[in-house]
Amino acid sequence: MNSECCKIPKTNREFWVAKISRNQQRDIEEQRKLAEMGWHCITVWECELKPSKREDTLKSLTYTLNKIWLEDHAAIRKPYPNMEEEDGMLKAAEE
Repeated sequence: MNSECCKIPKTNREFWVAKISRNQQRDIEEQRKLAEMGWHCITVWECELKPSKREDTLKSLTYTLNKIWLEDHAAIRKPYPNMEEEDGMLKAAEE
């Protein structure tokens, strides 16, 4: 839970703490399941979009998305564009 954003109500506090905790555990489990299916999850809290933090949040989001894209595409790209595959192995030079 982002402690800067989340304010627990003063009434029925025990209920809200338990509810928020359950929600956090559910979110972690759902993100794990999505990751197993190849999805990436990024959480942006509403408070991170306030004018005083928006620019830093967008920079961080840009960095994260670029890193994910590069990692995903590096896995399917050959290390050297002109390399050939032979029997599932990369062939670096002629025999």
